[in-house]
Amino acid sequence: MTKKMHLTGFMLFAPAPHMIMSWVYPREKIRYQWYEPQYWETIAQTLERGKFAMFFFADGWAGGTNPVGVRYAIQFPNHDPVALVTYLSAITKKLGFAVTMSTTFYPPFMLARKLATLDHLTKGRIGWNIVSSISTAEARNFGMDDLPPHDERYDRADEYMEACYRLWDSWEPDAMLMDMENGIFADPAKVHRVDFQGQWYKTQGPLTVIPSPQRRPYLFQAGQSERGQEFAAKHAECIFAAAMGIKQMRKFCDDIAARVERYGRDPSTVKIIWGAQPLVAKTTADAKEHQAAIRARIPLEASLVLMSGHFNYDLTTLNIDTPLSELNLEVSGTKGLLDMYRQSNPHITLREIAGSYLAASEDNPLIGAPEQVADYMQYLLEEGGGDGFQITPSYYAPDYCEDLVTLLIPVLQRRGVVRTEYTGRTLRDSMTQG
Repeated sequence: MTKKMHLTGFMLFAPAPHMIMSWVYPREKIRYQWYEPQYWETIAQTLERGKFAMFFFADGWAGGTNPVGVRYAIQFPNHDPVALVTYLSAITKKLGFAVTMSTTFYPPFMLARKLATLDHLTKGRIGWNIVSSISTAEARNFGMDDLPPHDERYDRADEYMEACYRLWDSWEPDAMLMDMENGIFADPAKVHRVDFQGQWYKTQGPLTVIPSPQRRPYLFQAGQSERGQEFAAKHAECIFAAAMGIKQMRKFCDDIAARVERYGRDPSTVKIIWGAQPLVAKTTADAKEHQAAIRARIPLEASLVLMSGHFNYDLTTLNIDTPLSELNLEVSGTKGLLDMYRQSNPHITLREIAGSYLAASEDNPLIGAPEQVADYMQYLLEEGGGDGFQITPSYYAPDYCEDLVTLLIPVLQRRGVVRTEYTGRTLRDSMTQG
């Protein structure tokens, strides 16, 4: 039986989403800049034409304090995607959207209210990527000296989720009457105070937003660490993950399934979406040539700054030619990502990681002609497990997405592995119905 796959588009509201220097492009080919609404209109409408499940926005609240980061636009500047999604949902009909919002910086009531409102405005097409934030710089932008310790952030997030669940459930489904004849808007007996009080959060409720089409947003999480995976198994409906090869993929899938079961949940209902950066061209030679040019323009110092931000550790203070196994490097940022490299090759150096960090090598099977790339995508899911791919552009995003939808998507559709039409109304429908 052919395994179906979900495809999602991944970006930040920034010059470059993940691939460093992806904002560099021949001027004569640039129609709109990343800060112009037409740039995002083009991408969203292209993804919808390709029947992608959603357009996902990562986010970050730091950057700008390192000259190298400013010089090369290393996930800086970074505009607010929540406002952008409101705009984009009005010029699309079926494409879902997910936004990243931090449990560390948003009060639970504010976040629950914003997402419920967005779910109304998008007609049920909104998802929430749950993060607890990763960097000291983010904390300082919000008046804090530092973030709470890594595992404590997840402990707080567990409590935070309970507060949000209570708020979203504070209206019973049939509470709103809109009874014009008797002048009764809602049944007071079915709108409930929350009076939630935990160790870190408290909120009175009820939520000031009527029940939204999905009742609560579709929930995403990307924890790769031990504690992050535990949080994801408890709360997430879809998990974003990264792995190096099918063995790591299969191990992650099996581990998540066991954790999900321990929480009394059905593992088949929790989707796993792998980070991917396919690059397709009419011929494999053209694709490899394009990828080589992309990698050649990435300065080493830029990669190290990006890695430092993700790991919340200034890697420029270390000898980057020392094997990871000898560094005894403990980070407070994305621990799981560093562990992925350690497990793949304990003798790998920071210089070697930086050489291909978030920028695949030319011999990656996801770089090539459409048939080859489609073959490998199917192979990864069939052998490694999971449910699809979170795809991020490696060059000018409107053109990158157009190339995917023109060259790759038709191949996958002919094979019956991706949808040819949307079948549901909500983002949850898109992520569960195939």
